[in-house]
Order: sequence, then C-alpha cells, then structure tokens
Amino acid sequence: MLLANVFSGCTYDGDDDRCFLVGLDGHMLLVFRKRTSIFPGVLRFDTVTRQLVPMWSIGRFAIFVGHRRCVAVDADKFPGIEPNCVYFTRHLDRSARIWKYNFNLIQVISEDVDFLEHDDQFVLVADRPFTIIHLLSSYIINMPDSQLPF
Repeated sequence: MLLANVFSGCTYDGDDDRCFLVGLDGHMLLVFRKRTSIFPGVLRFDTVTRQLVPMWSIGRFAIFVGHRRCVAVDADKFPGIEPNCVYFTRHLDRSARIWKYNFNLIQVISEDVDFLEHDDQFVLVADRPFTIIHLLSSYIINMPDSQLPF
C-alpha cells in the first residue's frame, strides 16, 4: 500500500486528520485517523517489500492516539489497560471522550465526558476515579506550553 493511497480523499483545510510514527516492538508503525473515519488505522512498514501493511493485531501492546501525540505502551506493565487496543480521543465541540478500538469492536470508555476544554487545554473531568487510561489520554490530548509553536 502506498502512502498516497492511505490519505486519498483527505482534505487539509482543517486540522482533524492525524498521522503519527510510532516505534513498537522493533517495528515502525504509521498510526492515523482520518476525519472521515470513526476509528484509527495502524500500518506497519515492511522493510523487505517497502510497503505499508495493515495491522490486524498489536499483541500485548496498546496505542494511545490523541490530538497532539501518540504513544505505545506494553499493556502487561500497566494494569487496567487492555492489550491489542488503540485508545483515542474524540472531540465534540469543547469536550472530548476516550474511545477504545480493539481491531474488531469500537466502544466509548465511559458515557460521561472525559475532558472539557479550558484555556486552550483539555482538562480531565474529576467526578470519577482517575485511571492510567485517563492519565495517558491527558498526555496525548494536550501540548505543554513549552512545545507550542511561535
């Protein structure tokens, strides 16, 4: 699969199309979420064929995809994180929710809003227990002031 095929039909007049390179267990992955798709895509770069190959499993790992960052973690080392899942945030106006995609099923983590926008940052709604999923989602959804462009 060529990179041009992955992003065919994308328009770049908005900032809703996301694409990240992530190292995972010795492989280079392209994790993306197009504005026109509800769930993220994961492609692995095959060094032999020099092609992007769709991934249908990421094994014991989990990937967190946000508005600003993407990070992969070993789910065996983080209780509460389900392996072989992509966690991502979906923005709804000035709020966001955490979703989980396990390559077969997509579901919202909680029916409640997880984040609210405040002063150009998304802050966690603190009316329920704070989990490692909330912590990693907070990391991927926001960009510290020190990393903002001029």
